[in-house]
Amino acid sequence: MSNAIPTELSVNGKNHSVIKLLGKGKGGYSYLASDGTNQYVLKQIHHEPCSYYQFGDKIQSELNDYNRLKKSE
Repeated sequence: MSNAIPTELSVNGKNHSVIKLLGKGKGGYSYLASDGTNQYVLKQIHHEPCSYYQFGDKIQSELNDYNRLKKSE
């Protein structure tokens, strides 16, 4: 994966313009993006093998994090 920030990401066939990189973690990148009407945080998850760290179910982990953030509103 390149270190360049993408200008656009496609999710379910819908293009989103990347506004900025919000952060990079062990599991992937988080971007602030827009579909022209609304803004979203899009996650681009790494699928790289890592010999020193065992990842569980990354999608479930993201859902758990999202639900934890929702509860803190």
